[in-house]
Amino acid sequence: MNGGVIENFDSVDLVVVGGGPAGLSAAARAAEGGLAVVLIEENHQTGGKLRGQLHQENDGEWWIGWTLANDLLARVERAGVRILTDTVAWAIEPGWVVRATSSRGGDAAEIRTRAVLIATGAVEKPMPVEGWTLPGVFTIGGAQILTNTHRVRPGARSVVVGVDPLSLTIARAMKLGGVDVDSIVLPPVEVPDSDPQSTLKRLGGLSKLAPYFYMRLGGALMAIPGLAAIAARVLPRSLSLWGIPLRLTTRLVRIVGDDRVTGAEVETVRANGDAVPGSRRIISTDSVCLSNGLVPLNDLSASLGLEFVTSDSVGAKVAVHSATGATALPGLFLAGNTVGVESAKVSLKQGEIVAGEILATLGNSPFETRETELGELRQLRAESEFTFEPAIQQGHDEIAALFTQRQEAPLP
Repeated sequence: MNGGVIENFDSVDLVVVGGGPAGLSAAARAAEGGLAVVLIEENHQTGGKLRGQLHQENDGEWWIGWTLANDLLARVERAGVRILTDTVAWAIEPGWVVRATSSRGGDAAEIRTRAVLIATGAVEKPMPVEGWTLPGVFTIGGAQILTNTHRVRPGARSVVVGVDPLSLTIARAMKLGGVDVDSIVLPPVEVPDSDPQSTLKRLGGLSKLAPYFYMRLGGALMAIPGLAAIAARVLPRSLSLWGIPLRLTTRLVRIVGDDRVTGAEVETVRANGDAVPGSRRIISTDSVCLSNGLVPLNDLSASLGLEFVTSDSVGAKVAVHSATGATALPGLFLAGNTVGVESAKVSLKQGEIVAGEILATLGNSPFETRETELGELRQLRAESEFTFEPAIQQGHDEIAALFTQRQEAPLP
C-alpha cells in the first residue's frame, strides 16, 4: 500500500515511524531478514530531507539525494514492506500498538506489532526576527525543497542567513538552480553564539565542505584552542565560497518590506559580536532564507516516558538509548536524527544497525556483525564531509554508556 485509506493490522513484526534515510534502510533490512514490516510516513513521498540534498563530495562525485531516495524506496518495495504515506502516527502504546490516521480520509487505524522503531528525524529551529513573516522569507529547509525537489527558485535574488551545513550546501544548490545568492551572513544578535568568533569555531566541523585546500586547512585550524579568537579579529569582510560571498562580519538586523520582502538590513560586527556604529545598510533582495539549525523530533519518544538527557556533544536533548538504538522499553528502538542531527550517510548506517538489533531481538537471526558495523558507523562519522556537532561520537558513546549503566543497575 502507498497512500490511501489505511487499514487495521492485527499483527506485524515491526512498525517503522518515519520514512527518511534511517527509517527506509531499517525497514529494508528488517524485511529482507524475514520480518513483516509496516512503514509510516506523514509526507506524500518517502525519503524525507534526503530528497532535497544535492552537494559535491570531496572525491568530486555528486550526492544526489533524489536518486538515492528512489533507490532506497525500490529496495524497500522489493523487500515487501507495507508503506503508508500521507499517514501520521499520533500515538504509540506499550504492548505494542501504533495508532495512525491517513490525511486521505478514513478512520484511525490500529496496528499491533512486536516492535516499533521511531525514526522521525528532526525539525528546523525558528529564527524570529523583524520581518520574518513577510512573503519571500523561507526557512533554509523550505528553500531546499523548493529548489531541489520542486525545481522552483525561492526568489530571483536571495540573502542566506546563518552559517551551518544546511545553509552552505543549500546556498550552493540555489546558486546552481539559477538564484542570485547575494551573500551568506550571520544571524541576528538574538541568536545565541552567532558572533564571528563562535561561528569560526563551528566552521571547523564544516572544513571538509570547503572548495579550496586553503579553506579546508583554515577550517581545521579553527579547532585549535584560542586560534578562532585570533582569526576572528583579522577576518576579511568577505570570503568566496563557490562564488557566493560568505560574510562572517556581517549580521542580519531585520527583513525589510511592506507586503513582501524587498531587502535585508545588515550591519558590520566586530569579533565579539559588537556592532560597528554607523555600519547599517540595506541589501536589495526579494527573498531571505533563514537557517538556525535542526533539533531532533522526539514527541513520540517523550510520550512514552523514556529518560531524556541533554548532551552538549550531541547538541540536543535525546532519549537514553544503546549504541544500536535499543531503549529501556523492550521492543522500542530509535534511529536517525531523532537521536542527534547528522548527515544522511550516518542515518542510513544507523538504520541498518538498528534493524540488525531488531532482527536479533525478535529472534530471527543473531547480530553477529554488531561490533563491526558499529566500527563502520564510527568511521563514517570521522570521515563525514560535514558534521553539525564535532564531538557527536563522544556524545553518543556517553549516552550508550548511560544506557548500559541503567540496565545494570539493581532493581529498587
